[in-house]
Amino acid sequence: MTGSVLLGLGVVTVLVVAAYTVVCAMRPAAGYLAGRRWTRASDRHGRAALSWLTARVAGEIVLLVIGAAIVFTLASVFVEVLDAVVDSDDLTVVDRPAVQWLAEHRTPGLTRLQIAITDLGSAVALTLAAVVAVAVVGWRRRSWYPLVLALLTLGVLQLIVYAIKEIIGRDRPSPPDQVVTAAGYSFPSGHSASSLVGFALLAWLVCMLTSNRTVWATAWIAAAAGTVLVGLSRVYLGVHYPSDVLGGWALGLTWLAVIAVATRVWQMRSATKPSP
Repeated sequence: MTGSVLLGLGVVTVLVVAAYTVVCAMRPAAGYLAGRRWTRASDRHGRAALSWLTARVAGEIVLLVIGAAIVFTLASVFVEVLDAVVDSDDLTVVDRPAVQWLAEHRTPGLTRLQIAITDLGSAVALTLAAVVAVAVVGWRRRSWYPLVLALLTLGVLQLIVYAIKEIIGRDRPSPPDQVVTAAGYSFPSGHSASSLVGFALLAWLVCMLTSNRTVWATAWIAAAAGTVLVGLSRVYLGVHYPSDVLGGWALGLTWLAVIAVATRVWQMRSATKPSP
């Protein structure tokens, strides 16, 4: 158990260092593009168009329209995956072959690594990380906002995932293909959805602590990489099909978009509310 925890912490460290390296490597290119005449012109025209739009339509309405379009698009992707799972066609044709192929090509070392990675997306790990992050950010900002944000993102998501699992009732891959024990139904992958939202929440909270754009980019890239690794680990360990993971990611992105839009609307209303 201790070895798995240490290995998991090592994975987190590698992800953060790799993300920071990527951000630093991209700085020259980003600086070069930002200094180009066409980039500055595009930015200027974009700002002018946005100002023209918000001058004629309330900014909150613009945000709601754009946000609704994003949520609808992401929800449509989830529905497409769900439909394929229910009908057992389309992308689900690769589910069993993929799980079986991975089961035949496992190695002891890689399996230990995958178990450590999948533990990073467990309810225990995400809850502990969220509690620490919420406590630090809440104390620094002297606000209950981080706690409410965490409860809405991770807490409500668990209920949504559980409800969908019970309704769909998809069985997991056969026990001989499973390396670890997993209870409940298979679709959508709770680990995949929770890790996506949970890691995004942690990156979001980190961004509340600093205005350093390098830290922001590092946090979000590390969160995205961690999400992908956790999802892939579920298939490798034989407890989920690829479509379960895709469904979990689509559901997590949809819920994250809902929270992001709702949060931004609330912030806009708070900013325009007259002071007492």
